[in-house]
Amino acid sequence: MLASLPFLGDEANRVYVDLAPEGSSRPFRLMLDTGATDTILTPRVAKALGVHIRRLKQAPYRRKTRLGRDVLFYVDTRRSDTASRTGFEYGVLGGGFLKDYVVEIDFPARRVRFLDRKRFEVPESVDTPGEAVLPLSIVSNRPGLEVTISGAKNTLLLDTGANIPLLLSGAVATESSVASDPIPGFEFAGTMGQAETEFGIAEEVRVGPFRFDHVPAVVAPKGWYNIGLPGDSVIGYDLLAQFVVRIDYPRGRLWLEQVADPRVTWFGQPWSEVEQVGVQLAATEGQDAYRVELLLPGGVADRREIRVGDILPSTGPASELAARIIAGDALTVIRPGNGSDHQFELPALPKDFPAESGTPPE
Repeated sequence: MLASLPFLGDEANRVYVDLAPEGSSRPFRLMLDTGATDTILTPRVAKALGVHIRRLKQAPYRRKTRLGRDVLFYVDTRRSDTASRTGFEYGVLGGGFLKDYVVEIDFPARRVRFLDRKRFEVPESVDTPGEAVLPLSIVSNRPGLEVTISGAKNTLLLDTGANIPLLLSGAVATESSVASDPIPGFEFAGTMGQAETEFGIAEEVRVGPFRFDHVPAVVAPKGWYNIGLPGDSVIGYDLLAQFVVRIDYPRGRLWLEQVADPRVTWFGQPWSEVEQVGVQLAATEGQDAYRVELLLPGGVADRREIRVGDILPSTGPASELAARIIAGDALTVIRPGNGSDHQFELPALPKDFPAESGTPPE
């Protein structure tokens, strides 16, 4: 093993690692992104890492790593040499670096292991229960994996940088019988910016021997950006999170070991709980509160007149707040407005509300 690195930070559904050599005074923190062809930094992230940016530089920059090999990377200065062109600041560790390794991503243990391609390889097959070896199509340093959605087979980009279960093009969604609708306030963006997106459910998803039912998906009716594979679609973090994943780039093979809770998640939350309360709750940094990121029309939260963008103060876990919403408890809501926030109270609902709308998640 060349290196074993922990996931950094607590951002939901992201794999950040520090590649700086041992003893370095400055970290080199990048998001491991198997969906990226190369290692790319936005100008602001590059400057924070001590990179001296040259606007007209064509050749890649170079930085030493703890793997004993330099990483070559580019700084995206196509629009500006001070910040990103989309507002999303990032530094992604892409396939140009990863392709020379066998990369093991232990999602449940939150650890990445870089293995020497000369000493380790994914075998051609396994017969251990809970494990599988699947072929990969490596296109422009990015791994493509055959995924079956409601009986329709397509090669999807295996993308650790996508913090969702599935992103489907309109064509793949139609072929796979995945109906979708635009939801007010729902949007999804990547490193290239936003595209038109809708929300849908894939009733059955198969990855080798592993089956997932009722999987939430982002659908891009007009396609997404630069996927590089025929289906223009992605399998992301939430469907990978229950596995130890070993990507053998040199041999084009993927090993999966299912070791964690097999329930499908949405931004790290069990989808069954999100669907039950009708809302996705995201912790707000530095605050004892949650922000409403997704609101399902007609769900409990919607009927309680909670809206996307609302801030709900709570000192407990998201599941506790979800239970309070379903139970009809009184809630404090902070609703951002033009220049100022409006705080108000949602009164408690009659006691028969839970019987009509479901029971709190366990």
